[in-house]
Amino acid sequence: MAVTPPEEIAKQHAEACTIIESQTPCAPRIDHGEVPLHWKEKPTVSSISSNTTVAFHPTTLQKAGNNNANPNSPDESVEVLVNSSNRSDVAEWCVSSRGQVDVSPIVKLITEGVNEPASPFSPETAPKTKNNVLKKNTTKKSPSPQPTKKTSKKAFSPSNLWTEENAAQNNVKLTRPSHDAWGIKKIILVFCDDFLHTIYTLPWYQQRNRVGKDMHAAIQPILDTLGIQQNQLVRCLLAGLPPGVTIPVHHDTGEWVKYSHRIHVPIIVPDPSKVLFRCGLTEQSLERIDCTPGHIFEMNNQAKHAVTNAGSEFRVHLILDYVSPTFFQTRAAQNCPVQRITLAPGELITQTRRSIDRALDANKSNHPAYLILGAQKAGTTALYEYINQHPWVVRAKRRETHCFDWRWDDTLHSTAERRRHCLDFYHAHTMQSYPSLRTGDSTPSYLLDYFRVIPRLKECFEHGPQLIVMTRDPIRRALSHYVMVTSMDGSPEQLAVRGMEWRNKTLEEVLEQDVLTMKEDGLLPYWDVESKTLDRGVFDTFIDSPEEDEAWERYVTTRIPLNTGSYSPLARGLYALQCRPWFRSFAREKFLVMKLEDMSPTNDDGVGGKGVQWAVNRSMEHLGLPQYEVPDVEKKNAREYNDPLEGKEELRGWLERFFAPHNERFGRMMVKEMGYDEEDWSSVW
Repeated sequence: MAVTPPEEIAKQHAEACTIIESQTPCAPRIDHGEVPLHWKEKPTVSSISSNTTVAFHPTTLQKAGNNNANPNSPDESVEVLVNSSNRSDVAEWCVSSRGQVDVSPIVKLITEGVNEPASPFSPETAPKTKNNVLKKNTTKKSPSPQPTKKTSKKAFSPSNLWTEENAAQNNVKLTRPSHDAWGIKKIILVFCDDFLHTIYTLPWYQQRNRVGKDMHAAIQPILDTLGIQQNQLVRCLLAGLPPGVTIPVHHDTGEWVKYSHRIHVPIIVPDPSKVLFRCGLTEQSLERIDCTPGHIFEMNNQAKHAVTNAGSEFRVHLILDYVSPTFFQTRAAQNCPVQRITLAPGELITQTRRSIDRALDANKSNHPAYLILGAQKAGTTALYEYINQHPWVVRAKRRETHCFDWRWDDTLHSTAERRRHCLDFYHAHTMQSYPSLRTGDSTPSYLLDYFRVIPRLKECFEHGPQLIVMTRDPIRRALSHYVMVTSMDGSPEQLAVRGMEWRNKTLEEVLEQDVLTMKEDGLLPYWDVESKTLDRGVFDTFIDSPEEDEAWERYVTTRIPLNTGSYSPLARGLYALQCRPWFRSFAREKFLVMKLEDMSPTNDDGVGGKGVQWAVNRSMEHLGLPQYEVPDVEKKNAREYNDPLEGKEELRGWLERFFAPHNERFGRMMVKEMGYDEEDWSSVW
């Protein structure tokens, strides 16, 4: 993300000062009620003149070459997101005057030290992005990332709530990188992570704390005026904007924005005529907001807004965000209930740009959080890429770790050694300091190779990762498998892994060989090789029998080689047989089973699947993560090829006869054992 050029920052500051000097009047106060949250699902406009990410400060121009002085990981980010969609239900206004209150009780609590400059910002303490978390600490010998540290002890007044030293000792020190870089001081009372998953109440807002009790009482009239309860607050803080600073035109980003109402209340404004707070649906329609102390106004923070303090003293606003009571019910229904945590004075926390965790929770998380087991060529790569767009999901060192089959190390002699070997694929040591983050892998050979994988998985990962199975029309899956393995496109490593066994064989030869192999192992007593027909009576008698179990185990334990992908083109499409040993080994709630076809979008005629976002939402619910709208829903690992069955109706016919009863069987399994909707699975493929 580009940093706004200093020239652009200075230009916006100069323009703001001109508006202030011209005594441009404030817009009339109008109480529209709450800002409708559906207006906040996207930014109100598609773009502005530049990606504004830094504020103007008298020292900015001297630091023009130092990007570290202006980190781009704020919780009130001033980056600009482009939204080119045409929406009919657009915002009509962006500011609502919700009332007027006496703020003198708050002023009494925060006056001391209000005009003392903030402590210098250190970029090293800024929260990391999810990927930067792993850059310096990727091995088991690396030191863990350090939580926000207590500052060195020096004399401070306990009644001066603005000092970092006081916050670190008697409250909790949190970092807000952009605001800290701009010299904006803060007194944080209630805060949440970017997804509103955990709401933290800090000591200075706790009733048992002397300061907290007074602060509670001082802020209550504001909540009463708004008609909301204390438990609706997700963020509440006091922000001191230094004199001579402009926060340029921006809109806020983060998942919390679309679910919450943003309230500003001017608290200390020595001269309101010297403060320019503007908001508008577009940059060209910005209107000045009355910043008289006590004015409670709600703003659509997905709209454009900017603020300049042209006075000689700090300007202080109370900023709070609240949610509807139904928000908590919605999150609980999504298997991601909101947590409330009361922090102790001086408690340490660890932050990434989008997550906040308690340092005392380090080493309590289990990794990996999930494994995509297969099936091969059924959308496992695509789903993995979509899941990894979530800000709380970190990629493993390899997408396909194969730590339980190809890369299993037989030279390791203890469970502890084998566990360490496997965990190293998942940055497990580094991830321990960030328990909100998840990681996992997609190794599609695991589903079929249950005989090797299940006991090794149970030994090394006793916590039991969540398991995801992707399926696909088994005929299309087999064709895609054959095309991939016989293709000469790819890196030398990819070509070697695919194997050479099918390179000089036709599709018919490869498929018929798998039939013969399964027939030899006693797995297909119902299939006639010569006529390529299926005896349904024998099929119904044989399936789920001890004889089938023995035959399947014989096939899996003797016919699956390592270090090649050229095997089992038909067996990989027998999903009921593949899932059965997994379902017998782990609780049903550990599994999520989906079809690749469901990830395709629905066209204008209503034909198609449920879309990528539907699959991502199901996955997030399965992993206990907040839902997230993935920005990139394009196909992944897709290969264009001519239909190998074109003109081969006989081949197509026997494949359909072969798979039809297996597909019906799998559909029944999904309905009966997984409790899935019969409509989705009764006539699958």
